[in-house]
This record gives sequence, structure tokens and C-alpha cells, in this order.
Amino acid sequence: MLKKIEKAYLLLEENVEMLRCPICHGKFQLAAYALKCENNHTYNLNKKGYVNFLQTKADTEHYTRKMFEPRRRLIQAGMYQNLLTEIQKSFVSGNLLDVGTGEGSFLELLEGAGAKFAFDIAKDGIEMATELDTKSFLSLADLTNLPFADESLSVILNIFTPSNYAEFHRVLTENGRVIKIIPDRNYLRELREVYQLPVDYDNQAVIERFKEEFPKNTQQTIDYTFEIPENLRQDFLLMSPLEWSVSEERKKFAKENPPKTARIHVQILIGIK
Repeated sequence: MLKKIEKAYLLLEENVEMLRCPICHGKFQLAAYALKCENNHTYNLNKKGYVNFLQTKADTEHYTRKMFEPRRRLIQAGMYQNLLTEIQKSFVSGNLLDVGTGEGSFLELLEGAGAKFAFDIAKDGIEMATELDTKSFLSLADLTNLPFADESLSVILNIFTPSNYAEFHRVLTENGRVIKIIPDRNYLRELREVYQLPVDYDNQAVIERFKEEFPKNTQQTIDYTFEIPENLRQDFLLMSPLEWSVSEERKKFAKENPPKTARIHVQILIGIK
């Protein structure tokens, strides 16, 4: 069986021309287990099978295994399966990038027609993603300075994560598409209620900005309720950043009264370059 670093090397060997140096924007060559650009900026492929392109420190404080592990268990239990089925229908042939992949569970459940790439700023997330069979090249990278060549990607997945539209336009091929998933008003309503957080969420400004960036677009509402298995109800309380701002007293109440359902109410925005 191939080691993680060997799997990543084979993916790079086939797709090194898809990448560019985040410092000088030059082309990379693959030298042993490292990417080296024409100006000798070098990025090593580590033994866990990913590359760190960040010029600043990776996030090791906020998005950690404490949140990613419960999230993974719920995704693998099918919490987002109806949504993923609709996303899959929107794929086109060509190379795919998952922006802010987290721990990689969404990407593992989606089939791409070309090479797959994924990045995040969270070290725990990317290291967990290497544990899955995502068949993708994984990296720590900066959304504002993507380590990908111009017009190298056909599909950008943007699931519950920030966007950088200038970079998206740069790396997308002609007629390439961004598939952006954003929460709608009732998304995870049960979690907000048990934590006594504001329930209503207004996404109109995000939608309007997306449509300005991609005049050629479609929009689809997904709305269903997932029955949370009893053994995963405590995980539901921990799977989101919503938990970060909640008092210890309220967390105790939620732990004793965990929601039994999860409302998945989102918008799928697809923009064509």
C-alpha cells in the first residue's frame, strides 16, 4: 500500500502544471518530494501527504479536531446527503477545487471528472483530510493568493466558506463554474434555538454580490430535516462555530436537551464565468 506522501507525489506528478508559486507566481517543477519554482522558492511535500503554501501561521486554535471530528461523523451519517446529491448534478468535466475543505468529508463523497484539489487554513482539518480517500491534492493555502495557475480549474466548490471572487475568476477556465452553498434562514435552526442564538439569518447581501460577480447564474433552494441518530446528538452540539460564543450554563442545558433533528435549509448558487 502506498504511503500518504507517495499518493500525493503521484497526484502532483500528473498535475504540477496546475500549480503556481504563491510568492513569485512562477511555474513549479517537481523535485524529489518538493515543489520548486524558477526562482527557487521551495515547498516540501510532508509525510502526511500535503503541502503548506501559507506565508503566515496555519490556524491551530479555532478550527480544530474538537469541531471537525463531530462534523465528520454527522456528514458520514448522511446529514448532508440530499444537498450533496444536488451538488453532484452540477459538476462539469475538468479539474475541481474545494475551497475551505475542512476535514475533507464533503469532497470524499463527491465524484469529480478530473483532478481534484482542496485546501484550508486549518492544520487539523487538512491533516484529517489526509486520512480519507479523497483522491485529491491537499494543501494549506491562502484564499487571497491561491497556489493555482490561471484558468486551470473548471469547478470551484465553495461550501459554507468565504469567497475571493478576484481569485476565483483568475483560476477558472472559460465557462468554468463556482458552486457556492450558503445558509438560508432556517439552517441549523434547532442548534440556534437550543443555544439561544438569533434564529433568523439574512443572506440577501451575499446572494446579490454573487450575482454581480457572475451575471450568468442559477439559484436553487434546498430545505429538508435530518433525523439525528441518538448517538450523534452530542456531536451536533459541537460541529459548528456557533458553540464558541455560548455560555457554559447554556452549553450544559444543551447537552442535557440535545436537538433530535437538524434543519438543512440552504441556497445553491452556481455562477458561470
